[in-house]
Amino acid sequence: MNPRTTHEMSFVARERGMPRRSVLVDPAFPSRLKELREQRGVSLRRLGQQVHCSHGFLWDLEAGKKQPSVSVALLLDGALGGNGELSAMVREMSADSSGHKDARDHDAPSGLGLEFAPDWRQGVALAVDLWQEDVQRRKMLRAVGFSATAFMAPAMRWLVSPMDERPSGDGDRLIGEPDVETVKRITATYRTLDNQFGGGHVRESIVRFLQGEVAAMLQGRYDANTGRALLSAAAEATQLAGWASYDIGMNGLAQRYMIQALRLAYGAGDRALGAEILAAMSHQAAYLKASAHAVDLARAAGRVAAEAGIKAIEAESAVLKAQGHASGGDEAACAKALDRAKRAFDKADRTSAPQWIGYFDESYLAAKFGHCFAALGRGDLARRFAERSLDMDGRHYARGKQFNLALLATAHAQAGDLDQASAVGMQAVDAAEGLDSMRARDYLGELADRLAKHVGLPAVREFTERARPVLTAV
Repeated sequence: MNPRTTHEMSFVARERGMPRRSVLVDPAFPSRLKELREQRGVSLRRLGQQVHCSHGFLWDLEAGKKQPSVSVALLLDGALGGNGELSAMVREMSADSSGHKDARDHDAPSGLGLEFAPDWRQGVALAVDLWQEDVQRRKMLRAVGFSATAFMAPAMRWLVSPMDERPSGDGDRLIGEPDVETVKRITATYRTLDNQFGGGHVRESIVRFLQGEVAAMLQGRYDANTGRALLSAAAEATQLAGWASYDIGMNGLAQRYMIQALRLAYGAGDRALGAEILAAMSHQAAYLKASAHAVDLARAAGRVAAEAGIKAIEAESAVLKAQGHASGGDEAACAKALDRAKRAFDKADRTSAPQWIGYFDESYLAAKFGHCFAALGRGDLARRFAERSLDMDGRHYARGKQFNLALLATAHAQAGDLDQASAVGMQAVDAAEGLDSMRARDYLGELADRLAKHVGLPAVREFTERARPVLTAV
């Protein structure tokens, strides 16, 4: 049996040691599983060999007699080319021994996850502690606060600290390239689901994956080359957990994941990923109106991206710097940063850029330009770029399309076209209904607040009534 087969079997089996869970499965799962399998011309027995389950278990899944875990659904997606459809239909909820979900009676440590460790081994230990606490005491961690200032020390440490020794592990379990590739593949699948359905759909599952599988790998046995690749893959998955937390409004917890992701990337010597994480920190800071910190973090991201030689990330950093300036009302500095972003983007060879920055294209750049002009109150310019931003893959990036529709509606409202703002706002409401994303609801809420004083207009009233159930959904 090859190493990857052994690893994927252990990935499913490890669930036995985790807290008891209830599973919520879409009623359409059995029929969709059968449809995908028949489209691929694969027998139940052959599929069972591919995903390491008995064909009898798969027959029960197709008959609706048994329920899959998220990890099994992910493996089925991979084997059948489901593009995340099957795992999107499965949610797992943890419960304690008495059946009460996430019940804990003690407080979470307030400084958990905020430290940028002095060496990679301590960095791994801190990241594992964060994942463990998140699984065991999630309810308490939801309450931890966000402070943009807490990002600055880790960013500075990245810029000035000496490089780590090459990471190697001396644990009992041998870790190799197939293990690292599995982490990357699972993370890529979760990223697809995040883009399609919002952070609320994937956050708990990827945290459990980090705590239940990635932690064991980091504590295993591996040489320096494997160690760097493993820390990089762990950093990427940790960043995604942070991004999903940010998307559903758990900003303090998201911040802690971002900091630990940055430390893991530093231990891996992965400058490109470090620049991307610093850019994500800037993104969150700008969203939460910490404009000066957003600018500083974007500046740090741009410097690291230049050292890595990745023009696409340089362009992303520049446009995030522009957004920070726009949030602070500095129109001249914003315009200068936007010009730099455009020039870097034009020079970027995106075919050689890392796979995880595939979202950064002309439509994404146009949306960022639009957000900058909207923040500056220039609805006329924001509208032009928001319209361009909708030339995108709205199926794979459904959340991004909803954001862009809300942006366009806001631009119309700023320009005084309330009927068109309401009409596009209705489209944004429709797009938000399939998303578990606090940011999606926030953008709609901001639009509703902007239009509230015009609620006497029929179009605005229709939008307001249509948006209310989405805005009040829990």
